[in-house]
Amino acid sequence: MEKHYDGEQKKLRKTLLFIYNPMAGKEQIKNKLADIIQVFCEADFIVTLMATNRQNDAKNAVIEYGSRYDYVVCSGGDGTMNEVANGMMRLHEKPICGYIPAGTVNDFASSLRIPKVMRHAAELVTQGKVFRCDLGSFNDKFFTYVAGFGAFTEVSYTTPQEWKNMLGKTAYFIEGLKHLAEIKPHHMRITYDEGVVEDDFVLGLVSNSVSVAGYKAYKKEDIKMDDGLFEVLFIRDLKNALELQEVLNALLTKHLDATKMFRCSSRHLHIVCDDEVQWTLDGEDGGSWDEVDLFNHQQVLPIICGDEALEDISSQMVGEPE
Repeated sequence: MEKHYDGEQKKLRKTLLFIYNPMAGKEQIKNKLADIIQVFCEADFIVTLMATNRQNDAKNAVIEYGSRYDYVVCSGGDGTMNEVANGMMRLHEKPICGYIPAGTVNDFASSLRIPKVMRHAAELVTQGKVFRCDLGSFNDKFFTYVAGFGAFTEVSYTTPQEWKNMLGKTAYFIEGLKHLAEIKPHHMRITYDEGVVEDDFVLGLVSNSVSVAGYKAYKKEDIKMDDGLFEVLFIRDLKNALELQEVLNALLTKHLDATKMFRCSSRHLHIVCDDEVQWTLDGEDGGSWDEVDLFNHQQVLPIICGDEALEDISSQMVGEPE
């Protein structure tokens, strides 16, 4: 990796590629960009800027340039972070990753306790600790926190933007609840680490996160984001209002033991469906598939997280930035 030296201080300086999506969320990055760059420069980083214009810009930038930098930091929604993670997985030598959330929900940032205030998130990049996070693969793609289908996964596309701006995370949850009973069931055979289950399902979540669609589905003590395991939650076909109410109560109370629920932890899942199912990966289009393989890749993403997150999401000691 190319190293840079300050001419006066003869001090080794760290390089940082900053990739940002100017359209994410409420386009707040446009008014915060100077503050963010100032934070990086005051910490003596040499900064290169890149704004994304179209899908896959962030991923392609990381693949082409990421290995030249000590840090790759992105700002945008979970979709931008997803692209950066996909790019990182194509690199032999991975730089340290940072995330400044600018989207509406930012589930991944929430799980890592990254501040919502963009300047504070930038300061965390310069001061925080490196957490080696698991990543999931879905056939030939990667995801940071969730692969899913059905209610709560299609919400990113169906929720009106004005709802997102007014209600934020709540908008996703409300929209998901509204459509839970309307989702077409899919007959699936799911092979996981400890067995096989076959049934009709209206929702599937394969996650490495305490939050999905802005909703904290699990108790935080259940989730470790570096243990090599997915949290798996599937909801069976709902036949009547009583079954729907049972599932909603389980979701709201986080006691995920309703008879219409299947839950497990697993490193690998092989899912075969009778028809093609539309999946989402980190809230972005994952394509339609009748057969998928999901693997948990343990501790492959070095990313800066908040100190207060470590006790909740880490299963082992975490080091300082190198």
